[in-house]
Amino acid sequence: MKDKIRLIVSVTLICIVVMGIFYVYRRFTRNAIETLAANKELINILVTASNEYNERRHLFYAILHFNPEKKSIGVTLIPPNYLVTLNKRTGKAKRLESLSFSDYSDIINSLEDDLHITIPFYIELYASDALKIIDLIGGINLYLLDQVKMDLGFTTGINYCDGRKALWYINKVEQNSIYLKYDRILDIALTLFTNKELYKKYAHKKYIAEMVSSINTNLLLQEMISLIDVVYDARTVYTTIMPGKMDKDNNYTVDDITRKLYEQKFLRPLVLDIKDVESIKVKILNGSDIPGLARKMRNVLTREGLTVVEFGTSPYEITDKTVIINQKGNLNPALKVSSILGIDTMYHIVDSSQLADVLVIVGKDYSQ
Repeated sequence: MKDKIRLIVSVTLICIVVMGIFYVYRRFTRNAIETLAANKELINILVTASNEYNERRHLFYAILHFNPEKKSIGVTLIPPNYLVTLNKRTGKAKRLESLSFSDYSDIINSLEDDLHITIPFYIELYASDALKIIDLIGGINLYLLDQVKMDLGFTTGINYCDGRKALWYINKVEQNSIYLKYDRILDIALTLFTNKELYKKYAHKKYIAEMVSSINTNLLLQEMISLIDVVYDARTVYTTIMPGKMDKDNNYTVDDITRKLYEQKFLRPLVLDIKDVESIKVKILNGSDIPGLARKMRNVLTREGLTVVEFGTSPYEITDKTVIINQKGNLNPALKVSSILGIDTMYHIVDSSQLADVLVIVGKDYSQ
């Protein structure tokens, strides 16, 4: 009898050890990002962030979409008043801003039901994480016109920002508007994306491990590294606000009509890499002291089928170098203007209230 008990205990211990080894092996070799990419599937990640820890309640929510096959990235920004369905049977629901991220499974389930996509991953960020990441990559250069008051030593044109200044740039918006903060976050994200080659030296395991060491996520380190590889391979970015409408209580809800528009206008180009068919709207300002340059550029862009909605004299300082400023979240219009004009200098000042997709400030160099 004792021998039988010893045998059972021994077998049980062996099973536990084997299962432990298998678990460790799977954990350190698992790479769901590579698997999804190999299967040509869209990779969706829920990202949430806030300035400080407050019972894990966040105002910023977005879904990042990666399409490795078509080399494109998408961003769906989620309004804080989005109504999260907590129980489909009873219809119980709460606003996203009132929920703790501890309830992330409810949030993800609601988003998956409303948008008809699968979101297997999440990343939770705080201001301290963003500050550390920006400082680790040596800061970022942002282009400023008049979108911020010139505090903290900012001037018109290119400004170097460390992590502290970058966070100031995001948070210093009128009426603390989350939508204006969304625009500023896109300024930083698109600037990093279009200048990603400058940061390639930081795309190594030791840097990435340090950057993500304090971040709450269900992505493993090797998956984060694979994800960064996808970003470096990507050619363009699409952004949008989550489809929906306000109900009588000012809650943001998704219906079949808005979902179909989202699929047609956002997901379809992201998945199929369809080029923009709508006319690109451009505003041209002559930033030089040489008359007629804005009109000259207008004629060039009009011949190429672009719509010039405004042209005139720049109210800003005289500039020697022509710059292209992307005013919307989608990169393709700015890339098209850049290709036509042969001008590579591109910056991002996202402002969803602007009519034009792209602003061009013409410098003296355009007269040559």
